[in-house]
Amino acid sequence: MGFQAWAISWAVLVLLAIAVWTPSATTPSEKGTKWSDALAVGNAIFAVAFRAEFSSETMRFSLTPWGFTLLMGLLLAASLRTAKPSNPAALGWGLAAFLIPCWGCLCFAAISLVVWRAVIFSLCFAAVVFFAVARHQTWWNLTAFFPEGEPWPWLSLAGRCLRVLARGGMVLSAIFLVAGMFTGWEQMRTIWIGLKPDALGSVAMVLAILAYLPTLLVWGAAWITGPGITLGQGTVFSPGQVIGGDLPPVPVLAWLPDGPVGWWPLIFPVLLAIGLGLYLGGRHQLELADTALSLALFLAGLLLGGLLIVWFVSGSLGPGRLVNVGPLGSTLYAGVLAWGVPFVVTALLNHPWTREATRRFAVRVSGKNPQALPTARIDL
Repeated sequence: MGFQAWAISWAVLVLLAIAVWTPSATTPSEKGTKWSDALAVGNAIFAVAFRAEFSSETMRFSLTPWGFTLLMGLLLAASLRTAKPSNPAALGWGLAAFLIPCWGCLCFAAISLVVWRAVIFSLCFAAVVFFAVARHQTWWNLTAFFPEGEPWPWLSLAGRCLRVLARGGMVLSAIFLVAGMFTGWEQMRTIWIGLKPDALGSVAMVLAILAYLPTLLVWGAAWITGPGITLGQGTVFSPGQVIGGDLPPVPVLAWLPDGPVGWWPLIFPVLLAIGLGLYLGGRHQLELADTALSLALFLAGLLLGGLLIVWFVSGSLGPGRLVNVGPLGSTLYAGVLAWGVPFVVTALLNHPWTREATRRFAVRVSGKNPQALPTARIDL
């Protein structure tokens, strides 16, 4: 099953590259190229999905198409779950059937790409898929890691908080991304017409946009968080400041705002964090100390996860000033302040112990106990 997942992923990219090359093979710009060159391009795209990068004296490209990576991960995990491996060794063999041909493709791509990071990333990729598949198998036994057979409640709450906030942030970023697409529709259409793609070229461009959709979602989250993103040296795109420059004719870049819109979008992450904190703050049975420990772990996970995500969605798009693109470094700390701190404060304030302490304080200040007030019964 692992080999089938690799074969499908690799073949789709290679066949698409050959299909796009074939109609233009007789044009002057493609004179002298062969189908093997198109195959090499498709293989290079496969390698770049595992964080390989192209680097030369005049150009560097290292922006990972995470859409392809996630799709391959889902395909591999689904195929291995369908196979129902009977033990960890069988699951390991299934992953090896994916990794071995994958490394062969990386060796072939090493002619023009830097692939050592891709080899390391492929091992991490396989480890994530291993645990994602193993947790659904009958032989997966958590008692080997946790004495009680399940994670500690405070650890489970921290993981749940991270998942809920990540999903909420993704939805909020998608809303702003769709809004940017509609506001920049005419400019994107102008760029698209100027590129003059044929039918297959249009399909390839749409797939490229989908491949970078996860990256665009993170960029959108960085924008609404405040610091924004950079698309080259000296450029800044944030709600309150836009310093643009000469950008490449890429359709999705038309979604960027032409000018500052003000800092009002920053209120949405804070409101979302407060709402989710209210939702989760009263939906657990942990004591206040365990809740505080869980939320501290949540903040640490948010900081570490944000650091990795910012690093993953940053890279290079070409030569010169485009050598560094992605969220600004201050996005990480702004994200913790805008998303994490309101969530933690609200979750603690909505804890049952905090609510009870607030009620007692109100009784002490007012001198009246609401529960001791006289009541009247009316029989109709």
